[in-house]
Amino acid sequence: MSDHMGMEKITLTHPLSRLMMSTTMASMAGQVYSILLPLLVLEVTSSTIAVTIAIAAERTTMLLQPLIGPFLDRANWKHVLLIADFARFLCFLLLSIIAVTGQISLLLICIISVCIGFAGQFYQGAQFTAIPYLVADRQLHYANSLESALYQLTIVIGPSIGGVVLVFFSIHYSLIAVSVLSLLAVWLVLLLPYEQHTSSSRTFSISHYIHELKEGFTFIYHQKEIWYTNLILLISNFGIQFLIVLLVIYVDQLTNDPLLIGIVLSSGGIGAILGTSLGFFADRFSTYRHILFTAKVIGGLSIIWVGLTDSIWLAACFNMVGTAAAGAVNPIIKTIRQRYTPRHLLGRVQSTSRFITFTLLPVASICGGLLSEWIGIGLTIILGGCIASISGFLVWRLPHKL
Repeated sequence: MSDHMGMEKITLTHPLSRLMMSTTMASMAGQVYSILLPLLVLEVTSSTIAVTIAIAAERTTMLLQPLIGPFLDRANWKHVLLIADFARFLCFLLLSIIAVTGQISLLLICIISVCIGFAGQFYQGAQFTAIPYLVADRQLHYANSLESALYQLTIVIGPSIGGVVLVFFSIHYSLIAVSVLSLLAVWLVLLLPYEQHTSSSRTFSISHYIHELKEGFTFIYHQKEIWYTNLILLISNFGIQFLIVLLVIYVDQLTNDPLLIGIVLSSGGIGAILGTSLGFFADRFSTYRHILFTAKVIGGLSIIWVGLTDSIWLAACFNMVGTAAAGAVNPIIKTIRQRYTPRHLLGRVQSTSRFITFTLLPVASICGGLLSEWIGIGLTIILGGCIASISGFLVWRLPHKL
């Protein structure tokens, strides 16, 4: 990081604040789009299967994350942020135009969704790479906590904004509103400082590219702080996914009141914000090892309690506790990756780590569905909680200095 950015106080005009505002605008656009997409597909096809196909089209881009890493490390992070934001803006604008003109089809929606997904993967990686350039090392935890808190906030208020937009505008014109949010994100990135990279001057070839891919994987494996935190997330995410895929069905069995179902689901977002807020200060009172262990065990136990209770209000409380634990962990994981990774490997480490930690989610979703048919929804959620809790014991394999 540049010397003049040493321990500069983070104000509203600080580059980090501008990056966070840009990210918040982009996340808000994404959250509103996630509501509009199923409605748009249903309008075109009247098929719920078509909705899952369109959503899956966007999510499949996550499987290609490691391949993005070498490009992120070669490119200037500001350029990547600009291109990704501008690509998403063009996708939303194109979708709104073809929707308004009646040229929309499921194939077009899927193609545009894949493009939005790819842009999102590049953006996420570039944002992770940018933060160590914008703040001092001692400010990394604060920066990542702020990023996580704002992201969780968009998850909570994004659907509400989407609902309000739909009240005043049709789906087609709501897409234009999403385009405007994306354009604001582009403008905020333009205000960020320019950081010159030297890695982009290296000659590109397939052999160099493959070598750089291997270099990223090898570094993660040998850097125990990153390797074991990735394994912890891989195992806990597998267990948590049981709850995620079954929660709506489980809550629907406890109550038929749509309002109460909404309260339980919203409690997750509120818990995540509370957990991230606690994460701002947690590192002042304890080590990362102890925070990770406590959060993973409490998170796993909260899932078990959700599966055991038949009270809708207790289910909401336990769900809030679980998401609070997850919210406290996320900034710590990012800070560990940034702190122990050389600048020239930041893109590869983040994209490969995300691939490792999320790669089993489709398998977990299928397992959760099959197990719920075999042993029941409640027991499946309890099993997921047990798996998530067990992941916490891997924390003791982390170095004591952490």
